[in-house]
Amino acid sequence: MLRRALFLALGALTAEAYRVAIIGGGISGSFAAKYLADYDSNHRGDGGNARDCLLEEIVVYDVSPPPAGFSDAETSNAESDGLRSTSDPRPPNYQGSRVASVTLQDGSVVELGASIIYEGNRLVVDTINGDPARLKKGKPMGTGKKDPAADGKGKRAPKGLGIYHGDGEWLVDTSLFSQYPSFLQKVLTPLYFLYRYNFDYFRLRGAVKQAIRSFDDVYALLNDTQHEVTYFQAPMDMWSAVGLGGLAGIPFHDFLDGLGMYRDASLELESGNDSSNGQSWWDWRSYFPGMGCMRSELVTAMTLNTYNADLNSMNGLVGLVSYVPAGGELFSIEGGNYQLMESALHQARKIYNASTCNASPERIQRHQKKITAVVAGESSMQLYADEELLGEFDVVILAAPLQQSRIRFMVESPMGMDGAILHDMPLGGIHANSDSSSPDAATNENGEHSFAPSLPSSATVPYTSVVTTLVSNATLKATHFGLPADGPWPRSVLVSERGKQMEDGLTTLTILSIEEGLMKTFSSETLSVEKRNMLFGPDHTVEYVQVWGGGEGGEYGGATPNFGGGTNSESLPYLLYDGSKHWGKGEASGDGPALYYVNAIESAVAAIEISALGAKSTAKLVARRLGMIGPQTGDEGHEEL
Repeated sequence: MLRRALFLALGALTAEAYRVAIIGGGISGSFAAKYLADYDSNHRGDGGNARDCLLEEIVVYDVSPPPAGFSDAETSNAESDGLRSTSDPRPPNYQGSRVASVTLQDGSVVELGASIIYEGNRLVVDTINGDPARLKKGKPMGTGKKDPAADGKGKRAPKGLGIYHGDGEWLVDTSLFSQYPSFLQKVLTPLYFLYRYNFDYFRLRGAVKQAIRSFDDVYALLNDTQHEVTYFQAPMDMWSAVGLGGLAGIPFHDFLDGLGMYRDASLELESGNDSSNGQSWWDWRSYFPGMGCMRSELVTAMTLNTYNADLNSMNGLVGLVSYVPAGGELFSIEGGNYQLMESALHQARKIYNASTCNASPERIQRHQKKITAVVAGESSMQLYADEELLGEFDVVILAAPLQQSRIRFMVESPMGMDGAILHDMPLGGIHANSDSSSPDAATNENGEHSFAPSLPSSATVPYTSVVTTLVSNATLKATHFGLPADGPWPRSVLVSERGKQMEDGLTTLTILSIEEGLMKTFSSETLSVEKRNMLFGPDHTVEYVQVWGGGEGGEYGGATPNFGGGTNSESLPYLLYDGSKHWGKGEASGDGPALYYVNAIESAVAAIEISALGAKSTAKLVARRLGMIGPQTGDEGHEEL
């Protein structure tokens, strides 16, 4: 460890400036750029004084256009050909960031992907606080425009939450409280859920509070650069360090069983042999009117809404995290959540401008390019957009799901043969292997045999498909849903497993504006014309449809990972390829190109804040490799923190 520290200190003083490329401009990529800029501008010499920055440039590539101030000449003058999302224009069958919105002609802004942010998301909130002029909190699932119905004018404004069970049946409908004053609604709604779910309400809430405390530890560990054990090589290392690792490998139903939560198999389509879990021969709930099953109603509906998957497909960690926002304040960014990515890049530039480095807008770049190949040599990595060579970089960070990237990762022969002969890059690391006959065996320039393990299922299984449909001039067919024609109606309609099946894959319906007939749905498949007419009437207008996976090219898209009930929780390490090791220069030298993978963190759980955590973890490892930070000399990682 001492030798490593001395190497970093010497290298930082003598090495040329490094170039870093980030593939993917979503939350993961833009936040990684911001964190790298922060590490670079704040690194210190042995005497405690600030030194020149080590990064010559951080270049972010994405299939979507760059934000204002980063525009490429070839995309800045693109003509509009109709309503576009913040990811447009982009190549066919490339979905772009899963945080995207669309602005309608009347100025209404509607989220197409990740729609709400939880107040406890520290990294996201820190970014918001770092740019108060650009980022302002707004109402969750708001449009930026006030619906006249909210002031009691015109039609009656939908309020509250409903869980639709199909065939005109509702499991939950809090819109019934809308007839009371607002202050009374805020009291009645939680009392209603407390009565309906009784002990289970407290059981799950207690588990959520424990999870929040564990997340507090995650932030503390990521901010600690002095101890070896805080440099997590893989996401599961981090989750295990805070006591959440075991949850990622078990089905969510098993976790809820452990909490002793009641389970009503009659509300589930596939309950299997565990249909009696949580039930006893005497069900006291049947003797009290209005009792319900929190697991099979509210928790299932929230999971379908967020991940388009039932509890059998969720692992314990993602299931618990999906319920965390239920206990706190939610909000959206006024003007669109996509501004988080734009702001992160602007904040990266601002960090450098305020540092002792030579301020230059070229130090942080953002370009619209479709990366098709990454080729590693002995000292650098080349990035290609089809036949165009974009440049050579010391570190490349993949900030997009590997199975969606459509990138060929190649490496020159370590045996010093013709550089034109390329081999598949051994992703996920290489290990010593004495069996040279193995089909996965490779040989470095020193003649040492190595082994590239197979990729885990989390890096190969397609993501879950979701379709976002936005319509205007819609009239909700109240009779179809068994609702009174003149209201009240719930603003947010979630569905049960049966409801999803009966409504052709519909998982969520949100009434954004009753006056404008503006409504948004999430579904498993594209809604047919007949289905839309059944839901919204024949006069509705389709404003925008965003397909996250599915259909043509769908194997390269998707909204959320397929967690497989915990079977896909094994992740790749953040460091996918270490050139110094592959070229036989020693594991600890850091003398060679490197490929990192932010989205490795999505093997166990996915959300906006999770992407930010992956970006922070990856940037920390890169900063250490390049000599910006490092653990204290003599810290071997065995002491207790």
